[in-house]
Amino acid sequence: MKLLVSFLLLSFTGLLHASEDSYLLPITRDGVTHTMITYNFWSGEYPNPVIHVQPSKNNWSTVIGYSSLRNLGKKKVCSIKTGIYHPWTKDKISLINYYSITPKINYLVQQDTILEDQKVKKGDTIKNEFYLSEGFCSYLLSDKTDIEAKCIDNSTQFKRIKFPAHPAEQWLYLSCKEGYKIFVQDTDLLSQANVNEGGISGYGEVAKK
Repeated sequence: MKLLVSFLLLSFTGLLHASEDSYLLPITRDGVTHTMITYNFWSGEYPNPVIHVQPSKNNWSTVIGYSSLRNLGKKKVCSIKTGIYHPWTKDKISLINYYSITPKINYLVQQDTILEDQKVKKGDTIKNEFYLSEGFCSYLLSDKTDIEAKCIDNSTQFKRIKFPAHPAEQWLYLSCKEGYKIFVQDTDLLSQANVNEGGISGYGEVAKK
């Protein structure tokens, strides 16, 4: 099963350092704290967006981000390398890692069944669903076993349990020329000066527009 995860992550994110590790993270937005699932890649067959950072001075560009994505405090100015910022990029960029934050979703097992070769019993809780790719999701079973399986539907076998949460977010963790690091949300980065949206030119390939 771990081989499946490795294939999915390497195929669909292109990150050699990515893992299936996830954890619950409290984040505060507009004065309200939400417990969200966090993992270090962008999900999907074709991760989006493609972000093209253009030069403002030599091969560097100035962007604005935060010291922490948990509590968005004072903004910091950061000089980063220009190029395409995306899991499929081949450019030498200032990226440390990608992060996704998604709402917490659990499932209550309604009847004994099999989930990807794992026996689950009525009354068990399947926790912390997050999307991988190609219809597969990651889950944590009641016995603390991590599995990857076809994404569960709300059905007679599984009852979906949603929790109040902030909408999903995608972040980039960047190394600044100034010697510190920042977090910047993908949509926020796209709105900044000298930054345009690129495009997917083929499977596993990204380009400037």
